[in-house]
Amino acid sequence: MNFKKMPEMKWIAGNSRLLLAFQDSTVDAVWLEQSLLGPSVRMMERFPRDEQLPGRLVQRLQAAGKTPARVTVCLPRSMVMQRTLAYPLAVQDDLAQMVQFEASRHVPLPEADRRIAFAAAPLPGGKQLGVNLLAARTSEISALIDPLVAAGLPVDEVTGLSSLLVPADRRLAVLLILTDDTQLELALFAGGLLQDRLLLNRQAAGFGKETLVDAVRRMTVRHHALLGAEGIGRVVCGGVSALPDEFQHSLEATFGLHIHALEVPPALQSALPPGAPLLAAALAAAVSEFAPSLNLIERSGRKVSLSRRTLIVAGLCALLAIELLAGGLLRTFAPAVALKAAEREAAELKRRTAPIQAVKSSNRALRSELEQLTDLGKTRVSLMQMLKVLSDTLPEDTYLESIAYTRGDDIKLKGRSKTPDRLPQLIQSLPFVKTLEASDIGEKNDDYFGFTFSAALRSVRDE
Repeated sequence: MNFKKMPEMKWIAGNSRLLLAFQDSTVDAVWLEQSLLGPSVRMMERFPRDEQLPGRLVQRLQAAGKTPARVTVCLPRSMVMQRTLAYPLAVQDDLAQMVQFEASRHVPLPEADRRIAFAAAPLPGGKQLGVNLLAARTSEISALIDPLVAAGLPVDEVTGLSSLLVPADRRLAVLLILTDDTQLELALFAGGLLQDRLLLNRQAAGFGKETLVDAVRRMTVRHHALLGAEGIGRVVCGGVSALPDEFQHSLEATFGLHIHALEVPPALQSALPPGAPLLAAALAAAVSEFAPSLNLIERSGRKVSLSRRTLIVAGLCALLAIELLAGGLLRTFAPAVALKAAEREAAELKRRTAPIQAVKSSNRALRSELEQLTDLGKTRVSLMQMLKVLSDTLPEDTYLESIAYTRGDDIKLKGRSKTPDRLPQLIQSLPFVKTLEASDIGEKNDDYFGFTFSAALRSVRDE
C-alpha cells in the first residue's frame, strides 16, 4: 500500500526539488527531477547532522553542475508545534486574520520569536473548516537554515515532515507512525488534513508497547466526533528505525488493523539508484503537493537557469510549433466562395443562437442577485463569532441564560456564576465590546450569583 500515488502528483516538466528532512542526529536528503522523460532520483542519502553538513551538500550540488529549482527543509519534529482548529465555513474569506488573532491563545511562543503557517480543508460533514496550524521559533529556524544559506545552498520552504505526508485518499482516516532512535511521532490524518500530532519519548522511564497503545487510544477518543463509528481506517509506519515487532503486534491486536509499511511511490521505484538507502518517508514527502501557506519562511523568489537539455528540448518544441503553425496557415487559404459560405453559416448560426444568448443574459442577472444575497448572508455571521469568543473567554463556572443582541448597538448578557467579580473585566476585554454600560450582581443562590451586564458594541469606525 503506497501512502502517496504518483499519478495524482501535479509535477511541472523540468522541475527539480531537494528535500532535507532533519532528524535528531541525521538528515535525509532526496533530490528528485521530473522531465519529459520521466522522474529521476539524482541524490538519495542519509547524512550525519553535524557542522560539515552544509559543505557536503554544496559539494554534491557542485559535482552535479546544477542547483535544484526548489529546496524544502523539514524541521526536526521537536521544533514544530502543531494545533488543529475548527471554524465555521463562513469565516473562510477572513481565515488568515482569524488565525493570526488566535495564535496568541493556541501557540505558547513569544510573538517576536514566532513563525506560523496553516492549511485549511473542509471537515467531514461540510459544516466546519479544519485548520492545520504549524508554529516554530524564528530563532531556531534561522539557526538551522542560516548555515545552509551561508554555504551557498538556497532554502525556499520550511515546514514539518508530517504535514507533507497527507494521504491521497481524503475519505479514509489514517494514523501515521514515524520512528527514530529516540522518538515516536503519531500523526492522525482525516479529510485530507493533519488533525492531530503527538510525540512520544522512547527513552523515557517506563516506555513500552502499552504507552504507544494508550496514546493511540486517547487520540482516537479525543477525535471520536471526527472519526465516527469507523474510527481509524489504516495504520502506516515508517521512519529512520523500525518499529519493534511487539509494538506492531500489540497495536494490531488492540485495534484490529494490519500495520502497513510506508512505501516508495511506484513511479519512483524504477528510478532509484542501485545501492541507495530506502528513505521512504523523505521520498513520499518529496513528491507531495506542498501548500504554499504551510511555508514557515518567505520565498526568496530566486530564478534557476535552464539546463542544456532543457534548452534543446525547448528548441525542438519550438521548431515543431513553427511547423504546425505554417501548416495551419497554408490550410487557411481557401477559395473566396468557401469564405463567403462560412460567413453565411456564421450569420445563420448567430440567428439560431439568439434565444440562447437571451437566456445567458437572464442567467447573469440572476447570478448577480445571488451574489448580493450571498454578501448579505456573510454579514450575519458576527453573532456566531461573538458566541465563540464568549464561550472561550468566560470561566468554566459561569453559565449564560439569555443574550439580547442589537446589531451594531449593544449586547445584554444574563446568567449565573460562582465568581462574578471577574466578569466585568473579562467582558470589557472582549474584542467586540466598546464599553461596559451597566452591570448588576444579584444575590447568591446555591453557590451561584445571578448577573446582568449591558455593553456597547464597537462600530466599524471604532475598528
